This record gives sequence, C-alpha cells and structure tokens, in this order.
Amino acid sequence: MPRQRLYRLFPATIALLTLIAFLPALRNDFVNWDDETNFLLNEAFRGLGLDQIHWMWTSHLNGRYIPLSWMTLGLDYSIWGMEPLGYHLTNILWHAANAVVFYFLALALFRWAIPESAAERRDRIPLGALFAAMLFAVHPLRAESVAWITERRDVVSGFFYLLTILIYVRGVQDSPARPLQRKYYWACFALFILGILSKEMVVTLPAILLILDVYPLGRLPAAPSRWFTPEVRSVWLEKIPFFAVSIADSALALYVGHQEKISASMAALSPFRRFAISIYGLAFYLWKSILPVHLSAFYALTPYRVDPRGLPFQLSVVLVAWMIAAAVLFRRRYPALTAAFLAYGFTLIPVLGIFHNGRQITADRYTYLPCLGLALLAGACVLGFQKRGGTLAVATAALIVCALGFLTWRQVQVWHDSETLWTHAIAVEPSYMAFNNLGLALSASGDTAGAIDKYRTSIQIHPEFEISHTNLGASLLELQEWDEAANEFQIALNLSPGLVNAHAGLGFALMKQGNLDQAIDQFQIALRIDPDYKPARTNLDRAQILKRSGTK
Repeated sequence: MPRQRLYRLFPATIALLTLIAFLPALRNDFVNWDDETNFLLNEAFRGLGLDQIHWMWTSHLNGRYIPLSWMTLGLDYSIWGMEPLGYHLTNILWHAANAVVFYFLALALFRWAIPESAAERRDRIPLGALFAAMLFAVHPLRAESVAWITERRDVVSGFFYLLTILIYVRGVQDSPARPLQRKYYWACFALFILGILSKEMVVTLPAILLILDVYPLGRLPAAPSRWFTPEVRSVWLEKIPFFAVSIADSALALYVGHQEKISASMAALSPFRRFAISIYGLAFYLWKSILPVHLSAFYALTPYRVDPRGLPFQLSVVLVAWMIAAAVLFRRRYPALTAAFLAYGFTLIPVLGIFHNGRQITADRYTYLPCLGLALLAGACVLGFQKRGGTLAVATAALIVCALGFLTWRQVQVWHDSETLWTHAIAVEPSYMAFNNLGLALSASGDTAGAIDKYRTSIQIHPEFEISHTNLGASLLELQEWDEAANEFQIALNLSPGLVNAHAGLGFALMKQGNLDQAIDQFQIALRIDPDYKPARTNLDRAQILKRSGTK
C-alpha cells in the first residue's frame, strides 16, 4: 500500500485502538469515589429539563463549576437512565475523539517545527504524530480520567482544549508578525470558553499558546529581551481576553473552594509544605509517565513524602533539577525539549501545592492535559530516530504502544466496582482512604464485620480522619453497640463539629441508650446544619414521641 494511503488510515486506527484499550470500562459500575454524591444521590442532574439546566449552570457541587460537563451527563441520563454502561461509553468516545484531534494537532506542530529542507523527515511526520497520539491515548495514566464516570470533565474539557490549540496553530499565518486570522481567533476564544465551562484546569491554556508562539510558531522571538518590541505587540494583545477569562475563572474557583472549605489554608499548609508538594508532584507525574506501574485511585499526603530529610522528597528535587537543567542547557539546540517541559509545568500549576486542595498529594487524572507536551516530545524523538534506523524506531514505538495499551486494559478493570478499586489501592498504595472506602463497599454488600475491620485499620493509619470514625460508628449501630458507637461519633465531632451524619448517628445512639434530651439536641443540631437530612428529621420525631410517652 502506498505510504500516503496508509497515512490516511491513521486517524481511524487511533480511534479504534483507543476504543479497544478502554473496552473493559463498559462493564464497570459506579464507584464510591464521588460517583455516589454526583450521580446516585443527586437527582438534580438527571435530564435536560429547565430545572436540571438551571441547576447545572448555578451549582458548584463538590466545589466544581462545570456546567458543560454536567450537560453531557444530563444527556446521558436522558438516553441511558442510571445504567453505568452508557456513561462509560460516552467517556470512551470523548477520549477517542481527543486522541484523533491530538493526532492532527501533532501533525500541524511537527510541520511548523521541521524545516521544509528536511524533506525526508517531513514525509514521515504522520508516523511521529501517530506515536504521540497513541502515547497520549493508551497510557495507563489516562485510565482514571476515562474509566471513572466522575471525571467526565477531563475528557470534555480536553476536547475543547485540544481543538482550541489546533485551530490556533492552523490560524497562524506565514509571517510571524501578522495577527491571527479573525475567524480563527474568535473560534479559539469560543472553544476556550467551552473548555473553561467543562473544567477549571483549562485556565492554563493562554500560557500554553504563548509557549507555542515562541516555539514552534516563531511568533515571538526566542530571546526574551525581544518579546516586548512593537513588532510582536499584537501577539500579546490578542491574549488579553484569554488571560482575563482565566483570571476570572481562577478567582471563582478559589472563592468556591474557600466557601466549600476544600482549599487548604496557609495555616494548614505552610509555604515550604506547598513548595514540597509542588516539587513532589512535578517529579511524580514525570516518573509515572515513564514507568506507569503501581497506579492508585488515591495517593495520601503523608509527612514523609514532603519531609526534606526523606528520600521521596530528595529524589523529587533531583529529578526536577535535572528537568530544569535540561530545559535551560538545551534550549537552543533542542527548543522542543524546553517547550515541552515548560508546558508540562505550567499546565500542572492548578493542581500543585500552590493551590493544593483535597487529602491527596497527587492524582493520575491530573496528567490528562499536562502530559500532552511529553507525548509530542516522544513523537519528535521517533522522527529523529527514524533518520538513523527507521525500521527499528517504528518497531520500538509499536512495542511501547502495545505495552502501554496492555497496562491500560488492566488498569481500566481496576475501576470495575468499589470493592475492586479499593482492594487494588490497598495492594499498591495502602492508605487510610483506601481502607475507609473499602469498608464502605463491604458495608454496602452487607459485610458489617469486614467493614468495621477496615474502618479500624483506617483509623490506625490516620487517627484524625473523622470520616472513618463516623463510618465505624454507623457500622457499630448495626451491631447495636450503642456505647462504642456513641464514642466514635463523639470523636468524629471533636475532629470536625459540622458532620451532619455524625450528629445524627450520635443522636440515634443516645436515643437507644435512653438519653432522649441529649438525642433530641443532636438531631436538632444536625437539622440546623442540613434541614433536608431525612434520618435526623425522622429520628427527631421518634425521640420526641418517646419523650412525651415517657418510654425509652
């Protein structure tokens, strides 16, 4: 088959192989890792009626303002109801589309980067673009973003992110000093807005466009001293609306995070601790991109990982130092290396220690956009090696893709259900969260004794994790261990006074002990926190009836 005809099959090949790698996800269920809050207990997203659309565009459930992602989920509900297969299928299709768009983006960037004089290398550009797209598409780090229904926001925002950059690159004219064509510019801006409305991480896109303006587009000179000359003023002016939207959305995300008490305060995380988390994250994502094994749904933020005397932090510093040194030393000879590392670092900023939120130190899903530059770099390497040994380079690239695809096939199955997910997490990355969530899965299946054992292990690892104390108390209620259950609920409330289910649980234990006045107080506190919490309302009425009747 002629080479050009073969190249035309590449987009379909990418889509097909991506679908195959993630095919096991179609058998996956919802998991007790935000899926319950977002879908199983949330009726507001179910459909695309006026009430549902109003909720999607005004709510910030779990601290996220992602109306466009919610609309895709509402459409899924309209088609599939609460059948998880449909949601997983949509995630896979979005991701396959992203892989194809990324292929065309790689083609466009490689054509800008490789001079026309290098005719043989330009002729093989589709092979490098194919490897870059497949490396992105079937890498095991993508499993979390695709196989977890909650992370629909990754694949939706990724689509608009990639499409924005593709149209931007195609809109650049031959003369670097000329502004972007108007139709391309406004298309980019509209797609950028759609990306922002799908997930906040897209806020870094304007910085990525500036990096591309330097290399490979050449709209900004390589020397920073010439970046602000009148000749390139238009390059900066056209970015002002993009940065304005990014700043506004970032401010909204920080405000919502503060209101929802998701973002860690400076008192909780010192400047050095934030710096240490950032360094660890930069090294972690790079290392896992190279060697994607022992992946987990949760990586706990432990003191050892950010201790300057500990090996994890020291190795992270060394790896990040090497990365920075390579970017600086080879900036002229290999500008693609510098551009890829800069894009990697800038895209990760929203999820590094600077703006840290949550109990995890890192997460696989955070690599969905940042590792695009690394995939492009790998594709460029394939093009470079083809010059010396074309067959060997292609064969090696094919073996790498096959190995990654196999690992992804296995990793997708880890997300089959809650029990499988957290059993795997305990095997590769034991943490208090993994034991707690496995306890929840066992409790849901009726194994109360097994759940209690997992909750106790979680508390042994992290005695101040109030959720495990609350869950342990709830399981002890099932065994009618009123005194011990009340003790666990009280510990949870000492750690976090606003836990509505702990107040309600303590009230139930007190009611069973005959302490009706104290029980009524706890139910009333729970209802002040959440007036719609039905267990507290039901048990409050029951306790008041018992008090009036004089029975216990």
